Amino acid sequence: MYIGTTKAPEVISTMYERDAFGRMNYNSFCAAPFLERDENGIVQPNIMTDWAFSDDQTSLVATFATDQGIKWHDGEPLTMDDIEFTFNYLMNVKKSSYIHMLESVERISDTQLKLNFDGPSAFNFINYACMAVFVYPKHIWENVESPNDYREADAAVGCGPYRFVSWDQDAQTMYYDAVEDYFKGELAIQHVVVRTYDSQDALVMALRNGEIDAIYDYSNSLSSTMAGSVTGIENVNPGMSDNPGQYQLVFGFNKQPTSDLAFRQAVSKALDYKLLAATIGGEAAEIGGVGLVAPPNKGYDASLPRLSQDVEQATAILDKNGYLDTNGDGWRELPDGKAMDVLLTAPYSTTQKALFDRLSEIIVSNLADIGVKCTIDDKHQSDTDTYRAFIYSGEYEITLGSTSPGVAAYETAFYYYVNKGYGNAWGTYSDPDFVQTYLDMMNSPNYDVYNERVRTLQKMASDNVIGMPLAWDKCYFPYRTDRFEGWVNYPGWGVINNKTWYQVHPIT
Repeated sequence: MYIGTTKAPEVISTMYERDAFGRMNYNSFCAAPFLERDENGIVQPNIMTDWAFSDDQTSLVATFATDQGIKWHDGEPLTMDDIEFTFNYLMNVKKSSYIHMLESVERISDTQLKLNFDGPSAFNFINYACMAVFVYPKHIWENVESPNDYREADAAVGCGPYRFVSWDQDAQTMYYDAVEDYFKGELAIQHVVVRTYDSQDALVMALRNGEIDAIYDYSNSLSSTMAGSVTGIENVNPGMSDNPGQYQLVFGFNKQPTSDLAFRQAVSKALDYKLLAATIGGEAAEIGGVGLVAPPNKGYDASLPRLSQDVEQATAILDKNGYLDTNGDGWRELPDGKAMDVLLTAPYSTTQKALFDRLSEIIVSNLADIGVKCTIDDKHQSDTDTYRAFIYSGEYEITLGSTSPGVAAYETAFYYYVNKGYGNAWGTYSDPDFVQTYLDMMNSPNYDVYNERVRTLQKMASDNVIGMPLAWDKCYFPYRTDRFEGWVNYPGWGVINNKTWYQVHPIT
């Protein structure tokens, strides 16, 4: 099987997740995650085969597949020493944010550990760590003090269904072989090749020419403008699915005028959502809803209305709340009479710059139609670090951004709105009830409670207009249908996923 991506391989290490090698491991590929997620976003067992929560959610007893004959790709057996080592190493050496709630582990037997948390975070842990926390071989990493800098060949050793074989750096191609008698089932695909292309145009051309069988580009669906190039093509399925993630507008709450509910209400009524949706996703995109959470996600509240443009209402809201053009220059002032010039900041993105530029232009034009001067922020869009530093400072007024399908699956789009009070806070919304409800959502004891809290957050977000989805669009991860069958298309993710390795098989 040949898989195409636009992400280049940089570091062939199971500790590194930002390149082509690392992103493939989100699919239970070379490195093996403790837990997986199915097409509905529900956590499924993997190396951790079972778990039982304590009544107060402050611990769980987990069972691991250390009795299933699993071997590391260098031939050494997977043991409980590796499992126990992994958690301690991630806590104390790598200091992984994925397990920030974990305090200690206690060995119970050769197949079980007790995991202790700093609060009622057991259910949170299995969802937050899902797909991105892998088991590591103790015999390789126990003497490595700087795991992010380790570059030896054995850094690629995992215990997933495929072992890394080689990397042709000039051809930007990685080669993998299937593991024999893997504990989760038979692998019908014996060899996998992952090849990097310079652009999505090149990816599509390679797919149409039969050079690759499928596209995998984590959180980077084909642009909707390219949907026609993979639709109606013989032996090509466009791989369309509903996007659990979204492009969104986020208000800052630390400055006027965006700290004012009336102003936010006016902005929400000023925007041309039909044009924004068409710009993002073409004819297949839909106008988003006031609750922010997209339909494919757990807890989505279908009873909340969709957004709508009403320029007359937006104007009336501003007039009523003292946003008036007092000097006759065509632009409204703040209620205290001071000049108003709202700063609009978009992320630094080499691949999506044109889209963010166009979205910014639409929003600036829509706000001008109601007399609000809005300036596009050039200063903080020069590079990723500059943008993030500005956002983390909380000094932005309006920022554009996106929620990836991975974040949407549990942390939700609200991750980018709420000031959680720990870590790097994207959001500045600090209403105590909202913050507590979000933290309660993250520490839910089960999916029923989680879904109810997500619905509560949607209503609160709607009432307080903390931001808006700019569209609810489709994802396109196309694949060929003439060499393999049995593909499973995960919403917003595509057919390269943890089920593929056991269900896809050659057409005979």
